[in-house]
Amino acid sequence: MKSFLNFLTYSRILLTPIIIYFILNNNFIYAGLIFAYCSISDVADGRIARKFKLVSEHGNYMDPLADKVLMIGTLSALFILKIMPLWAFIVICGRDIIITVYRNYLIRKNKPLVTSQYGKFKTVFQHVMVLIILLSNPTENILNIIISINAIYAASTGIHYFVKNGF
Repeated sequence: MKSFLNFLTYSRILLTPIIIYFILNNNFIYAGLIFAYCSISDVADGRIARKFKLVSEHGNYMDPLADKVLMIGTLSALFILKIMPLWAFIVICGRDIIITVYRNYLIRKNKPLVTSQYGKFKTVFQHVMVLIILLSNPTENILNIIISINAIYAASTGIHYFVKNGF
């Protein structure tokens, strides 16, 4: 079972370049379908690991890293196509990079990052945002609204992690 969970996590990393390829070649449907698999696999591996008490230090580290690789890669492709504005790209991806560095800093201090439901909601909101962009061809107004809300929420959850975990 643990091998299956690792497969789900690593498949998100391995599928990210394919998603990027499809986005950059304006094949949003294929990119969206693969991204949907990645979203489902993210939820599934966490639930299965908790249900069968297979939560591990390795999984606790790799799962959020796989999420960040997937999200940063996907948003980078959307940014290149000028679908994602620079400010939102910097906020969302910058937050993920800073939190990853912060997580590593806390691990070196032997103090794991205490996560929160807000961070989990951020991930869900970002996955929904990407799926809307890739699969529904939203209007520019809708696009601006969902991207702005996601960027603001991502920044606030990043700040929340620092307040909650300290230094």
